[in-house]
Amino acid sequence: MPIDKLRPMPVDKILSFRRNPDPLQQQRQQTDEMEDIPKFLPTRLLMDDDASRRKEDNDDMEDAVRLPPPRRSPVSMRNLQRELYSPRQCMNALKVMVGVLTICLLFTTIPLYRRQTKQEKDTLKMILLWNEPSQVDTPAHLECGCLVTTSRSYNDRAFDAVVISADHPYSLDGLTGIKRTPKFYVVYAAKKPMTSSQNPVTDLTLPPFNLTMTYRLDSQLIWTDYYFSHTNLARRLKWFRAPSKSFADDMPASTKLRLDSELRKKSRLAVYLVYEVNEETLPESLYLEELRKYADLDAHDSCLGTDDCSHYHFMLIFEPTACPDYVPPQMSMAMDKLLVPVLIGGGNLTNLVPSHSYISSQDFATPKDLISQLKHLANSPKEYRRYFWWHSIYKLRHASQPYCALCSLVQKAPGAPEIRQRSYSTGGFINWWTEYQCPNRSTTFL
Repeated sequence: MPIDKLRPMPVDKILSFRRNPDPLQQQRQQTDEMEDIPKFLPTRLLMDDDASRRKEDNDDMEDAVRLPPPRRSPVSMRNLQRELYSPRQCMNALKVMVGVLTICLLFTTIPLYRRQTKQEKDTLKMILLWNEPSQVDTPAHLECGCLVTTSRSYNDRAFDAVVISADHPYSLDGLTGIKRTPKFYVVYAAKKPMTSSQNPVTDLTLPPFNLTMTYRLDSQLIWTDYYFSHTNLARRLKWFRAPSKSFADDMPASTKLRLDSELRKKSRLAVYLVYEVNEETLPESLYLEELRKYADLDAHDSCLGTDDCSHYHFMLIFEPTACPDYVPPQMSMAMDKLLVPVLIGGGNLTNLVPSHSYISSQDFATPKDLISQLKHLANSPKEYRRYFWWHSIYKLRHASQPYCALCSLVQKAPGAPEIRQRSYSTGGFINWWTEYQCPNRSTTFL
């Protein structure tokens, strides 16, 4: 029979025939024209075409009845059992059980967590920002365990403190209607110089403030965006030691690498940020005109983004006020970007920033002398590098949570700042306000 007329047959059935041969197959004689046919082949392959067609339907039925399903060998069975009870299979089963238990625990604990979170929020201390324009109508946020909000009727909760920022115009109308706790703080807050703040004692009524939180060192809470601390402690420093000559030995390796990398970028002399020219800033503007006669100075709107002013040696900072304890914000920005600040105007910064970390125009007789010193330092890398000695022991930190100290105070948490209450009867706040005077400055530096 031609091989191309043979009917295809599954391999498993062929193997089954091999294990269970047909008795008729063993008795059939081979013809002379054909090669010896293997005795294990099925019956249909041993018949001629007609017989194969006649028995075609019956063979399938007989095979199904006669042939048992394939059986695993003993070796295969042992391998299967060994695989089922292997450590890997046990670990997979254990992972499935752990996953199921985790899902069940989540479904049972989530409602409890939500209930507990709601109870904790109900017991949190509340701080109200009375006139903060950048956070109007924003939802409450959690800061150091207190809820800080601008909503004056937040969930009908009583407030523990209300912060009135003197950096922005404010009115005390409606303050008495605020729901409050028995120990309620009315906080007078300011980060800008007091000369530009609204006078809180002009009215005939006594100011309601019983807590001060400003940049002034005699405030009950000191409030600034940046502050100095030791490298390994976050506590604000109140004094600084003298510069060290061997500061490079004490500087951390990462800080030293960053300093070396930034100093290699510097190619320009000085930059200053554009400011509003008015009667208050007129003396600085006249001083700037004199500086421009002796050096090319660049002006930038900001030092943010790609142009971060890192290629400048110095930053000129014009400060029209001379209020005690006030550090211009640009000072911290320049020091954070590893530029040496050059303060033109301003007050006394002793015990406010490390010594020999900035340059003051008051130490030079003329603008020409100041420019000569800046050029000398830019061409003397070793002397210029000494202005960064403070990185060896100090760190300039950003106060990312400005109301944290106030929160610790109202919570009476461990480590909370100790304050001296100023009573209304003694006029404590009025004395605090009137005792502070910004010196009268001259109208020109020339």
